[in-house]
Amino acid sequence: MKFRTEIAPIDFPDKITLKDNVLTIGSCFAKTMGELFVHNRIECFVNPFGTIYDPLSMTRLLRMAMQDKEPDKSTMVESAGVWKNLLLHSSFSGLSQDELGLKIRARLSQVRKQLAETDWLMLTFGTAFVYTYKKTEQRVANCQKIPAGNFTRNLASQAILLEDFTEFLAELRAFNPKVKILLTVSPVRHIRDGLSENSVSKAVLRLLCNTLAHEHRAVYYYPAYEIVIDDLRDYRFYKEDLIHPNRQATNYIWKHFTKSIFDEELLEFIQQWQKVYASLNHRPFNPGSYEHQQFLQKLLQELEHLSSKLDLSVEIAQVKEAIIDAQ
Repeated sequence: MKFRTEIAPIDFPDKITLKDNVLTIGSCFAKTMGELFVHNRIECFVNPFGTIYDPLSMTRLLRMAMQDKEPDKSTMVESAGVWKNLLLHSSFSGLSQDELGLKIRARLSQVRKQLAETDWLMLTFGTAFVYTYKKTEQRVANCQKIPAGNFTRNLASQAILLEDFTEFLAELRAFNPKVKILLTVSPVRHIRDGLSENSVSKAVLRLLCNTLAHEHRAVYYYPAYEIVIDDLRDYRFYKEDLIHPNRQATNYIWKHFTKSIFDEELLEFIQQWQKVYASLNHRPFNPGSYEHQQFLQKLLQELEHLSSKLDLSVEIAQVKEAIIDAQ
């Protein structure tokens, strides 16, 4: 008897390898997945613009990076002596317009460099609702706690999102011909939009991903949304807010994800790395004991073996220092 509609791992035609680097952009789910990439020693630039929810805001920021442009000063707003920008997450702030502008320019420059070299761009769409600032009639990514009456909210149509992303994709291919796109729809529900509105929003995003994945080469969709909504259909897989997937759900998705899109070498490395990582974080009762010295020597050998696959010089130095200190 089956009690769940399990989703089998997907055999993607392109695989993420140990030598690839990844750039994640989007909702908090993109941040969570990006952090797991980093934890497993896969080179990844995690959500460099902070949490961004809608596709139009993501493509706009990525275009700015590619075109070496920066937001207009009209997008900056001040509250209680702190400046923020309506096009980025609230984590970007400054005590003056110049300070904030400097931070944004530096980040856009970093993203431009990363985007030119990245092998995989992972975009996680959170909502199809977009907000327009009445004062400037400009679409924004974050309302920066300005009263809601200063904005209008509209559901972007699939046609508008598709046209924008298709144009963005052409620009991106010209900028970095080798990049592959991995699309996901965030499983986090936007309750503030209302449950009915959230369902419509997710449907628009899902249709967008489906169309893009079918019409463009090296554009793929990963069903994180379906895994949480259908496979893990139970509130025990959510945090206390009943909105965000909890650690158990995240680990389940990660395991499914790695089986779907990581190549065999990377999967094998991650298994080895997890054992080494646990050993690196081991805290001995008696660092000077013979048993612990033997443990460190074995750990050093394992690190040196894995160092043929990527740079582990920092970890090797830490273990060597621990051996010296304990002698």
